[in-house]
Amino acid sequence: MSESSKVVSLSEKSAERSTALAGKAMVLPSAVAMLKEKACAELFERVKSLFGKVDDSLFAMAERAHGQEEQDGLFQALRLLRVERRNIAENFIGNVQQAFQIRQEAQDAPSFAPDNLSLVHNDDLEQLVAADTMVASAKRDFAEPLTELCLRLDTLYSVKIYDKNNPLGPDVICDAFVEAIQPLDLHIRARLTLLKKFEQLVMQQLRGFYDFCNQLLVEQGVLPSLREQQRAARQRPAHSTPVSGGAQTTVGTGHATAEGQGPVASGVPVSGHVAPGLVPATAGMTPMPAGDLLSHLGALQSGAHYQGGGTAQLLNVGELLQQRLVEANQAASLAKVDSDVIKLVEMLFSFILEDRSLATPIKSLLGRLQLPLLKVAIADKSFFSKGGHPARKLLNELADAATGWQAPENYESDPLYREISQIVERALNEFDQDIHIFSSLLESLREFIARERKRAEMLERRVVDEADGRAKTQAARARVAAVMDALVAERDLPPVVQDWLNKVWNNVLFLTCVKEGTDSEAWSRDVRTARDLVWSVQAPMPEARKQLLSLLPTLQERLREGIEALSYNAFEARSLFAGLKEIYRERFALAQRLTEERERLVKEQVAREVQAATAVEVVAETPAETAKIEAVAESPEAEVALAEDRVAVDSAEAKEEVALPPMEEIEQAVAQAEVAPVTEEQQGLAQLDEDDPHWQMTFRLAQGSWFELKRSEEEQFRCRLAAVIRDIDQFIFVNRNGAKVAEFARLELAHALRSAQLLPLDDGMLFERALQSVIGNVRKKRSEQR
Repeated sequence: MSESSKVVSLSEKSAERSTALAGKAMVLPSAVAMLKEKACAELFERVKSLFGKVDDSLFAMAERAHGQEEQDGLFQALRLLRVERRNIAENFIGNVQQAFQIRQEAQDAPSFAPDNLSLVHNDDLEQLVAADTMVASAKRDFAEPLTELCLRLDTLYSVKIYDKNNPLGPDVICDAFVEAIQPLDLHIRARLTLLKKFEQLVMQQLRGFYDFCNQLLVEQGVLPSLREQQRAARQRPAHSTPVSGGAQTTVGTGHATAEGQGPVASGVPVSGHVAPGLVPATAGMTPMPAGDLLSHLGALQSGAHYQGGGTAQLLNVGELLQQRLVEANQAASLAKVDSDVIKLVEMLFSFILEDRSLATPIKSLLGRLQLPLLKVAIADKSFFSKGGHPARKLLNELADAATGWQAPENYESDPLYREISQIVERALNEFDQDIHIFSSLLESLREFIARERKRAEMLERRVVDEADGRAKTQAARARVAAVMDALVAERDLPPVVQDWLNKVWNNVLFLTCVKEGTDSEAWSRDVRTARDLVWSVQAPMPEARKQLLSLLPTLQERLREGIEALSYNAFEARSLFAGLKEIYRERFALAQRLTEERERLVKEQVAREVQAATAVEVVAETPAETAKIEAVAESPEAEVALAEDRVAVDSAEAKEEVALPPMEEIEQAVAQAEVAPVTEEQQGLAQLDEDDPHWQMTFRLAQGSWFELKRSEEEQFRCRLAAVIRDIDQFIFVNRNGAKVAEFARLELAHALRSAQLLPLDDGMLFERALQSVIGNVRKKRSEQR
């Protein structure tokens, strides 16, 4: 399996440990050495026990697999884990043991960096979210015993021990397991299942493990009365601390207020060596609980942090939290997962606010959703991996509705702008913890969009139908003309037949082409009728007499059906049939005369030949000449052949051979007919190569795609590809209201794309595009640093 499918380290811990091990291993205090031995033994047993559960889960998943490839991948993973389970457990314990080699340099590591977002390190975001979630849950659920363990270890090490470099912290344990399974070529579903079982059987059971570790250190005399001291501290009555600006904070209650900002979540009261505000995770302070962070963000959400003027603004949440804590005279640190989520959401909204597919006033409105969506992401880590999350769907559909919208002069009164503004205001005012508000807002938006699009679609439908009808008419006339040219070209047809073709059958073919198309049986039948009509008045006579006699009844019936289909004038129809009848009467009479004349000439010729043979017999000088003459006289067939070779027929029509094109050739002429006339604009455009990327792009454009069209520097607007008229290779563009704003032939469109007169807009799901961009940027930075 490719590297992209593997979960990478949640932090730079592995790099730190490699650096630490490069030198001489530090000598651990005896209490730490004992803790290391017994804690690793306990973890080893726990990891070994999970493989049986993984076996059962993978086998059941393989039996329910949807495809052969997935099933094979799961069974292969099952076999691989059975072989490698011992090595995985040993590597896991080896990684944990390395974590006990703590160096001073480790505490100088930054808490997070833009290229160190644990949520986006891996090509598969879902795996990272799973790993980060289990770490965050463990830190939240086991905060008390974990803090005790940090404080006890801090008294044993010569370096500062805090949450991040705790050798038995949740992130170290999870990271050690992730690194142990990283080299394995596992199917993605098998890898996720293995991580899930690790979470259930190891990470969620760490309370007992931490109690066990703390008890070991207590038995060694390391802070034996720590728990009693903490309990006594919690039971001491709260006291008030004055806050600058007239604000007052109640320590430990979570109900303090800062002027103009509402209730302040509980934090840590400042002391002589801790300044108020956000404290780095390296300070050893227990991270702020998610509930407190959400309370802070809720207060910021209801505050006025946006300037007017419709400009798009990105909030620096870190600075806002810092300012809020300083005003409350409190200090707090953020859990790494929360810091990463804040950074990731900032990067996502940075992309959104720079997206050129949206007008600036709309981006300004969507930017105000930064804090509500940040609260969602912190409370629900599936926000990043669950495509159907209601908050994500709302953001996507807001952006989709606004794609192609252009700000008019008084855009505040525009219906779409007002609707989006109301939705954003409701999200800011009503969203606290219940994400169902986003589903309600999404339903309201969809009802509005349905009404708007219904009106636009009616106008757009008329535009497309008009263009389609005009194209079909234009194409049908070109194809009928191709048929007529193939049948009539360089042929001298009787006037009545020309009338049949021009006045009747031209229109019959046109209607059939428009209604049925050129691939229909009706079209083939009507084309064959026209061909038979031309053949019937030009077929060589008397040779084609029998064939013509058998054709005329069906030909007459098909001609009558065409007359009826057109509701042709009855008097003119009788005149046309009468004219044809007279032509056929003349042709059969001509055939009769030609036959009689030919027979007479043959008889006369034979008589002359016989007479000549008799005369020659008298004067024949040699036996050979006599034998030749006798053979001619005795063979009637030879007499006829000799006579026909020498008979010249007076009628030119008897000598004429008409070579009408076969049906296949007519169909080819129809297919090659130039259905779209070349406009003056096209005449000045150079033809593009078949492999030209812009020419190829015209074949890949999807109906409904949005573009920015630049008529000039002053005239620029957005339009949507409403239809591609295949008959004449024409592209119809409309605005948001459904009115036609432009149409291009294929060559014109290719040149417009090539000259950037027409620029495609990204109209895919906004959140997914933003997430993809953020992940791509992070990967690029990582590759540049290697």
